[in-house]
Amino acid sequence: MRRVSLWFLLALLPVPVAAQSSQFGIRGLGIPVRPLSPRATATGGAFGGFDIESSVNPASIAGTIQFTSLFTSAQNFRSSTNPFGSSSGRDNRFPQILVAGPVGGTPLAVAVSLSGYTDRNFSLGTADSIDLRGARVGVFDTLSSRGGLSDLRFATAWRASSWLQLGVGLHAITGSNRIENRRVFSDSSYAFALERSELSYLGLGVSAGALIRPIPRLTLAGSYRSDGNVKVDRDTTRIATTDLPTSYSLGVRWQPSMRAAVAASYQQANWSSADADMKQQGGIGALNAYQVSAGFELLRDPKDPGHRPIRFGGSYATLPFPLRAGKQAHEYGISVGTGIRFTGGRGGFDFALQQLWRSDGDGYTERATILTFGFSLRP
Repeated sequence: MRRVSLWFLLALLPVPVAAQSSQFGIRGLGIPVRPLSPRATATGGAFGGFDIESSVNPASIAGTIQFTSLFTSAQNFRSSTNPFGSSSGRDNRFPQILVAGPVGGTPLAVAVSLSGYTDRNFSLGTADSIDLRGARVGVFDTLSSRGGLSDLRFATAWRASSWLQLGVGLHAITGSNRIENRRVFSDSSYAFALERSELSYLGLGVSAGALIRPIPRLTLAGSYRSDGNVKVDRDTTRIATTDLPTSYSLGVRWQPSMRAAVAASYQQANWSSADADMKQQGGIGALNAYQVSAGFELLRDPKDPGHRPIRFGGSYATLPFPLRAGKQAHEYGISVGTGIRFTGGRGGFDFALQQLWRSDGDGYTERATILTFGFSLRP
């Protein structure tokens, strides 16, 4: 039986008759994961550039006045449809883990965070038949991938004045994909065929950001990030180098009263820098992607802002890795959330519920419900 490289099979495999997890995470490096806390997630991502517990803008951690830690977990439920059929799936991931705190006696703060970068968990099934010993034999192929890329960030920020915060970050991008290709024959006299491989990734990036308050109730946020490239190894052999995007984000937050705040943001990632590398590796390519978000937060008690607020938001985004040439997928969604504080505000629990709809505009659609829980500690 002819051996086919898993790397090229993964890149060239047609869209399947069945899929578990997201069908839009099959190509390229997967679906981008946004490094947001539950609070920012509940506002559609609009508060991400201002949020201490998110990893969008390193300048935001200058607002840390005490040691803060955050652990998040996200449950993802999906239903996918394409011209070959429908399927559903679920998975769990940990999109944001963060520890931050001020440097005593200085206007500086530091943070370490571990965030998702891309998600590449999926299982694909295809049915076909082949000629073996002069007879037609049915086969069922299953291709599974588990893993993705993670972003380990070391950041520091400086509160330059009451109206200006600056920050920088160093990013280590790591991860792996454990890939398994299994073929089962309809004729039981043939043993199944199995091939396993592991892809590992390593890259470095840098980021910088600022928060500016031109007037007391208005805050502007901006950040820029460059991720260089990522080295790709299959088992222990270097097989590729892939350029990663430069990206930037802009945001505005307005607080009309002590109880209410609204925000809007725009983020763009120039994934087209990876287009030539993806095609050289046998894939379709990569496209620039962006996200627009808007949301608000209403406080029940301004003296205890984290206790039972009302958060709501919406977003629209394009995805960088198309399923087919010339068809860029997009997603839009709405989100809602709240939180509680206990033990005198030293502990907290935040919750966000997202509903996302994805499509490439030509028969490939997906609906996802994501429940994000966050546990924070401020001793």
